Amino acid sequence: MIAPTRAEELAVLRSVIYASLFDYPLTLDQLAASLGVRAGADTIAAWWRASELLQSAIGHRDGWYFPAGRYDLIETRARRESLSRELLDRDRHILATVSKMPFVRMVALSGSLAHLNAEGSADLDLFVITAPNRVWSVTVALLVISRLLGWRKRLCLNYVVSESAMAISPRDLFSANQIIHLRPIVGHRVFERFVKANAFVRDFYPNFDVGSQLSANSSRPARWHRVLERALDIVVAPAMERMSRVLYGWHLRRRAAQWRSRDQVRLEPQCLKLHTSSHRASTLARFDDAMTKAATRITFTAGWCSSSPDPCPRRDHSSSSAR
Repeated sequence: MIAPTRAEELAVLRSVIYASLFDYPLTLDQLAASLGVRAGADTIAAWWRASELLQSAIGHRDGWYFPAGRYDLIETRARRESLSRELLDRDRHILATVSKMPFVRMVALSGSLAHLNAEGSADLDLFVITAPNRVWSVTVALLVISRLLGWRKRLCLNYVVSESAMAISPRDLFSANQIIHLRPIVGHRVFERFVKANAFVRDFYPNFDVGSQLSANSSRPARWHRVLERALDIVVAPAMERMSRVLYGWHLRRRAAQWRSRDQVRLEPQCLKLHTSSHRASTLARFDDAMTKAATRITFTAGWCSSSPDPCPRRDHSSSSAR
């Protein structure tokens, strides 16, 4: 039996507690992927069996790991997964349209639908990678199309970056957490390049496996797209990019006073990050509170705290974006 160290116990507890903030029990593979220390799924299961501390704080049933006593999360996850699949099936035409747009290289789900954990009428939160120098025109084109077709209340482009500038910043735990939870729909090779361009992710999540994010049956854009793109490059695309950057940039800056989280917005030539209503601070506070209560319940002693760095684990963050 493998006895975990205190740091390993804290890492496991931290991952389970964080997921529970979103009423989300974890499978063993998901627990391994979100762990801040290097360990395989079998090792983590052995840690749980060998640790009285983990068994007192973390429940395990039917393959799920959750805070002790929260058996209700299993039913909640099943209900939300069913709803999420219904929403994705309803909006598959939207995803198909976004994926087939000229100059789009990758489309990935983010947010609750990426986890199949939607509640109510969830947005389609998307992370999009475009061809170089086409970030703004692709964004504006999709916003116009979504408004004309009545999708505007469902489609949310919260991050659009160019494939020529895929290294995102800041290179911190928050950004790493966003990347490991993306679910690519199209552009798997681009996604692999994107992860390589952001190798810092494995500093925070050493068990992250790119292959686990890729769906075997995802479609690829039609080859005629490149022909259309070449024609657009000759005729209108460069001018549309400049015009979109000027006009949409002016619109966004005019609305800046309404943003709750200006620090989570980037308006750059090769990057549009529109996390205008971030839940980062509130999630962080809830996580601190949950970890403090867990620490009190299982009476951690040496080395425990809720806010300072080592030996306490670094904290995870989450944000959502507004239109």
